[in-house]
Amino acid sequence: MPYVINATGWNSVSDDFQESELSEGETLVSEIPQWFYERLAAAEEQALLMVAENAWREQEIGSIANQLMALEESEATGEAAGALPGTRSQWLSYRTKVRAWKEGAEGFPDSAQRPARPE
Repeated sequence: MPYVINATGWNSVSDDFQESELSEGETLVSEIPQWFYERLAAAEEQALLMVAENAWREQEIGSIANQLMALEESEATGEAAGALPGTRSQWLSYRTKVRAWKEGAEGFPDSAQRPARPE
């Protein structure tokens, strides 16, 4: 059975389908090539990584908000309020980097390239 493949998937077509019927970006094949399955699997894996990194970003923004509140409380009361290492300025800078950690950012969605928390 012949197939038409394009950038996003494939469709089976009738045996009498002609190459002249192809749209731009489509290819007529008798079997779906292995490289195409591999490309689809890689795209699916990339999409899953993006979902995970987007969830991490949202969770981390909440953690940063809590950290900034703890720093404000420590400054106001002079008592330790469970703040993590780092200054308010460092945490604000980190928040900016975390908010920018999305599709289009260099290294996204590789979790090893996430912005690093202040130390």
